[in-house]
Amino acid sequence: MPNDTEEQLSTALHDIVKDRPYTPDFDRIESRGRTLKNRRLAWRAGGGATFAVAAVTAIAVAVGGTGTQAPARTEAQPGPTRSATATSPATSATQQPLVQLAAYLTTIEKQPGDAALVRRDEWNAYNSPHKDVVWDLYADNGKYYFAKTRAGLPAKVRHNQTDAGDTFRVAVEAAKYAVNGDLTVARKKMADMTGAFQVEDPGPGVVPPYQGPIGKKVPRQIRDVLKVNLVDNRVWLNSIFALEAGAGSPTVRAGVLRLLSTLPEVKVTQGILDGKATLTLTVGKPAMAGDRTEALTIDATTGVPMRFLSGAGASGANYQVTRVSLADVAAGRF
Repeated sequence: MPNDTEEQLSTALHDIVKDRPYTPDFDRIESRGRTLKNRRLAWRAGGGATFAVAAVTAIAVAVGGTGTQAPARTEAQPGPTRSATATSPATSATQQPLVQLAAYLTTIEKQPGDAALVRRDEWNAYNSPHKDVVWDLYADNGKYYFAKTRAGLPAKVRHNQTDAGDTFRVAVEAAKYAVNGDLTVARKKMADMTGAFQVEDPGPGVVPPYQGPIGKKVPRQIRDVLKVNLVDNRVWLNSIFALEAGAGSPTVRAGVLRLLSTLPEVKVTQGILDGKATLTLTVGKPAMAGDRTEALTIDATTGVPMRFLSGAGASGANYQVTRVSLADVAAGRF
């Protein structure tokens, strides 16, 4: 996010809440900060927008107790209006490629090895066209190793220097559950990776009721963010999280695709990248704020992630996934 936009949001937030009493929960903020610090994937490419959603939502929740919230629904009141595109995954033609690929992935075996090596070539609006190349190693036992260079991984494995394994495991387990489990339950599991995500779920593709302050002029950027379906947003982001961590597992990939097929705002298109047939999943509102979009390109045959683009592509990452063994990596043979 450009600095001037951050300043505008900061000023607008201050104006909205300056007359409202608010006592921050420092323990919760610190815990959330540690969790976000350990996330090393698509958030690097699109982290500004994700931060904006989280920040404005936190303010909206904070002022809600002393401001005017949307009235509680009764049986006589209609719920939030579902957009015209919010059709059932079973009847949405654009979602069928995800459903079909997910079904196919449940029939194939995992390739030899006990870990997935992921090379990420990343860029963003601040360093473009320069790309940062980093390396992730996701072991089948749940351990995660990170290095800024390929040569740095062997020592990490030999000395068992892992990073943020618990967070990855939660996303992967949610994806595994989604393969054969209740998708409503799977949605909740994927959205709440930390156990502290307490947001009412309006349902897939539904714009939530307005929860912001009333009686003040609210800037457009903040109005857009307050219209975000935060559960859809979390399911999208955390599914990418799981897809990278479970890139070496057909089961995980199947669960992610089955779960993403439930988001009406995810549109699927076919294409070609590096000579391979692909599916590109593009998400917009209400999972994203305003006109913002994000796109994930996967191999149309294997479901392996190939590229992530944030916004108009100013930020993103290319993925190269290889199945390896931890023993070979530790010995430098990979």
